[in-house]
Amino acid sequence: MEQLLNQLDQNLKELYRKAVDADALLDELAQQGQAKHQAIFPADSLFRISSPRFLPYLSETAEQVASIRLTQQFNTATLELVVKQLQLLHKTLLEFRTALSR
Repeated sequence: MEQLLNQLDQNLKELYRKAVDADALLDELAQQGQAKHQAIFPADSLFRISSPRFLPYLSETAEQVASIRLTQQFNTATLELVVKQLQLLHKTLLEFRTALSR
């Protein structure tokens, strides 16, 4: 269980820097009159929250990992959700960076 939690934490750390950088770029784009979107992910996504920045989504996922760590209990559905959220964040941040580099 501890190894699994450490892997989740490592993913969160890796995503944190990417999310901070992406949010800074989104802030710059917004100042230029671009990035007028309301949310990164659609309302029917894996996340409960809705935000035009990445960090709130990462925070939601981190809270779930912290809850698993605190209770030392998880069910398969919760773990699957956390893993899918992490994968979606990795994928979307990569796509964002790729789109900006074109």
